[in-house]
Amino acid sequence: MTRIPYWNISYGILIDLFALVAVIVFARGAYGHWLRIRQGKVRVRKAVNLPGKIGPVFVYALVTKGILGAKLYKKIFTGVAHGFLFWGMLVLGVGTTLVVLNVLFGLPVFQGGFNRWFMSFFLDLAGFAALIGLLFFLIRRWLPPERLVTPKARIGFSVQIGLLMAVIVTGFLVEGIRIAATGPDPYAFVGNAMAAWLPGSALAAHRILWWGHGLLCMLFIAYIPYSPMMHILLVPTNTALADPMPGSKMGVMDFSSFDDEEAEEMPTLGCTRLVDFTRKRLLDYASCLWCGRCHEVCPAASTEKPLSPKGVMVTLAERLTNGQVEDENLIDDITEEALFACTTCTACMEACPACINQPKTILKFRQNLVMEQSRIPELMGKAMTSLEQRAHPFFGTGSGPKEWCKDLDVPVFAKGETEYLLWIGCSVTYEERAQKIARAMVRILDRAGVSYGILEESRCTGDPAKQMGNEFMFSELAQTNIEEFDDLGVEKIITLCPHCYNSFTRHYPPMGGNYTVIPHAVFIDQLIAGGKIVPRSGGQSIVYHDPCYLGRRNRIFDAPRNVIGRLGRLVEMPRHGAESFCCGGGGGNYWAEEVGTRINQVRSKEALDTGAERIATACPFCLLMITDGSKKFTEEQKAFDIAELVAEGLE
Repeated sequence: MTRIPYWNISYGILIDLFALVAVIVFARGAYGHWLRIRQGKVRVRKAVNLPGKIGPVFVYALVTKGILGAKLYKKIFTGVAHGFLFWGMLVLGVGTTLVVLNVLFGLPVFQGGFNRWFMSFFLDLAGFAALIGLLFFLIRRWLPPERLVTPKARIGFSVQIGLLMAVIVTGFLVEGIRIAATGPDPYAFVGNAMAAWLPGSALAAHRILWWGHGLLCMLFIAYIPYSPMMHILLVPTNTALADPMPGSKMGVMDFSSFDDEEAEEMPTLGCTRLVDFTRKRLLDYASCLWCGRCHEVCPAASTEKPLSPKGVMVTLAERLTNGQVEDENLIDDITEEALFACTTCTACMEACPACINQPKTILKFRQNLVMEQSRIPELMGKAMTSLEQRAHPFFGTGSGPKEWCKDLDVPVFAKGETEYLLWIGCSVTYEERAQKIARAMVRILDRAGVSYGILEESRCTGDPAKQMGNEFMFSELAQTNIEEFDDLGVEKIITLCPHCYNSFTRHYPPMGGNYTVIPHAVFIDQLIAGGKIVPRSGGQSIVYHDPCYLGRRNRIFDAPRNVIGRLGRLVEMPRHGAESFCCGGGGGNYWAEEVGTRINQVRSKEALDTGAERIATACPFCLLMITDGSKKFTEEQKAFDIAELVAEGLE
């Protein structure tokens, strides 16, 4: 490659000055983001040494999700366009740096094979790929899908897209003029095409275009912090600091500080202002792309409920940008109805390419509504009152605590003698349809010769209270359970409900309750694999519904499918596994009056449309919701728990 040699030391000085100005403007904008984010509370958490973690940074998540953008490729065309743009601009950035080093210090980059293959071919290829990506995004902004404009579209991307396109096009024009003046460059395929199109008189414009291209580059860099393009720094930072454990990481509240009479200011129950959130949550809002992927998969948003997780993030992001961190009207702006419509299924988190924890924000608002303001929907309030008075949320139930085991000889857990505590849970105890799950599990355990026992008095783990926002009630119920478990010497627990499993494994350990906990679907799979039980295959087709708290939140996908594979032919719904659709009962919404289309009916129809003879699940709430939802479409009993199907195969 032969360069047009009219630049000199003056050019180098001007480049340095312009670059310095661009860096200063960029740094000032980036510092503004930090000033807003640092107004949040410092997150206090125990130091945990995890593989691949360096200080607070999760390295694997940073590389795969933050830099490589793995989640973007769930939408293949958008993912490929992002890849073209990201990697294309990265290569062009390296090439530009090398050119500057050549101009300032004479770095020999325009010689030999490196010049031919990198400075000519790969830089042209990178620019061409980036241009294709930009054209895709420009068209997407002109013809946006609903998720981009609901509840509102983000302005500012088009300016940066246009600016970046101008940078690339002027770069190709500069190259084309150079080739037209100095002769063909067989490796610069875009430059050659430009040279063939440009008139010979274009050489006079080379210097102007060269400077125009450089100034556009610096303008783009300087403008990044003042535009949505700041996500190229915020998103990798957010993913690096986000706990990669699946599901919403709610943690547990420490109520000891509320007993400190000498405290200058009482701690806030939940959150009502931006300054009540941690810096990590504020980073969530700053990092939000407004892409609407969370809105698209949300069961509440897709069934005409007032909740849009994107809408919540947009509201908070705008307040943060405007400096309204003390605004106490956030809950009213988002609306109480929207906050309680969340089923805590975490589908939004699964879809989010920026690793934002939308459910935690919603639950923090709920905590304030319930514990601070005593505002809660009527049916949820009745469930909460029942929890407080009877240690279970099933108000108005006609079942007694022992009815589920009527005519069964079920052993009581004996200290030092029993290996497993069979945790029945509240839904299985008090809902007639769910009682069959426990009866089936007892038959399975008896057939397998497992040493197990139940508590003399059944109660709730406290999960419904926690998900509805009453952290204080959850803490009381959990402490009661932990104390009894310690007195009995409980070490191993079999759960029949994924909500119980989630509480025991995530929320009890910080409170001192550490146990080996096994979901009943996993335990059944182990019994079959070990030859302890041999259920016969009915040859029927069975479609499996992934419970959110078992699958997406705890990544237990294979064990239930292994069991179904022994009973018949497994059928999958279009939305399954980590992308499963919620039954509608989570987050306390089992006790809710739904507006719009009922979520359980949407899911039930999706299951029935597969043509499978039976619908299997591994959660009592899912079983109850799908059983009810199916009634709109068929009078036949279609939904069963895995334990019921296995016990049937043992007879």
